[in-house]
Amino acid sequence: MVTNVKYWLWLTDLLEPADAWQVFCHFGSPEQAYFADPEEYERMESLSPRQRALLRDKSVTAAEQIMARCDSRNIRILTYHDTDFPERLRNIETPPLVLYLRGKMVRFDERAVIAFAGTRRATPYGVKNANDFARDVTRSGGVVATGIVGGCDENAVLGALLGGGPLVCLVAGGVDVPYYDTEGNRRLLEDVAAVGAIVSENPPGTSHKGAYFRRRNTILCGLAVGVLCVEAGERSGTLGVASLAAEQGKDVFAIPANLSSPMSAGTNELLRQGLAAPVLSAGDILSRYSYLLPPQKREPDFTRWRVVHIPGKKRTSPRPDPAATSAQAEKKSAAPRAETADLPEKRVDTLPNSRYIELLDTSDRWTEEEKALLKALIPGPATVEALIAATGLNAGLASANLTMLAVNGAVEECSGGRFRLLTEGLFGTEVLY
Repeated sequence: MVTNVKYWLWLTDLLEPADAWQVFCHFGSPEQAYFADPEEYERMESLSPRQRALLRDKSVTAAEQIMARCDSRNIRILTYHDTDFPERLRNIETPPLVLYLRGKMVRFDERAVIAFAGTRRATPYGVKNANDFARDVTRSGGVVATGIVGGCDENAVLGALLGGGPLVCLVAGGVDVPYYDTEGNRRLLEDVAAVGAIVSENPPGTSHKGAYFRRRNTILCGLAVGVLCVEAGERSGTLGVASLAAEQGKDVFAIPANLSSPMSAGTNELLRQGLAAPVLSAGDILSRYSYLLPPQKREPDFTRWRVVHIPGKKRTSPRPDPAATSAQAEKKSAAPRAETADLPEKRVDTLPNSRYIELLDTSDRWTEEEKALLKALIPGPATVEALIAATGLNAGLASANLTMLAVNGAVEECSGGRFRLLTEGLFGTEVLY
């Protein structure tokens, strides 16, 4: 359906979402509301005198400025009448009339969208779970939806990026305004827009005011089929998200945690009261939405995996199959004897630390980005800038992958802002890749 976006922006810029929705329902479209006789506004008893006066102001200057800003920043405007507008949002109590989208369009109604919520003061336990669950949800075909504020939200974003996306970030302000005005946060927005979408009800340039967050959370829950509460204190806003999800009839999940941890008191209370289902893995969540997941990827070909021996470690070999050994012996005795010489063992490790790791393409232990960073760190510690130059990764992906490698004990940050390999986190007596 063709819509005149200007009138949608006129209405939503004038009134709060609930009031704009009432006007929309009364007139059937913002355009009809714009051209209505002023007396018609008087018949709407729910409107205040101030709101009626605003509707009588027919200036569309602000709407045209919003349109120009969206055009210049490649921001898409979705209206309630557009075919791409998410059907799930049409079913909430007060749907948004306009959405601003930066990045790639996600077919929300066809995907298992899982909203992530958690405290900004995340503990290492919350950081790891936000990363791991988001990465695994994404790799399994689900779509992570979350805010891009610090703590659990931000780490869920990093995990989804590691999983390859797509992901969706719902923001309270404009889709072009970082919550934290830092270079890192701006880069993170760029990374999200490259593989997924940043979505808001508020026009570009809008600051992230506290009054907008409940509305943001309402839309976040509306887009999702389920909400995962990663970590939350006793009075965390995450509990409000869980309440909104329950009001919309959405599934609520929570990750169990240490009873003595203050940052887990809220999620543990949700579980105690039966308001959330306990989950131990992403599979526990996605098993409910198999009809929204793509066909499972083919399992890796384990016959191509090899055992890599670590120099300086004692080699342990599996017990041979007697039948196979006998067959090999007969084959060797029948074949002509080749002249052999005692050759020295081939040296594959020329590094000063006498450590070598072969990162095979068939391995799923590390992502391709993590492999590139690990290889770049084999010669010795390096700064983030040096790793970016060596791997070709952008700053956001390099930082996200280094975070996950650190969480998994493969690297650590040392003096001078450099990272180094933790060989104990990489090597065993023998390692399967």
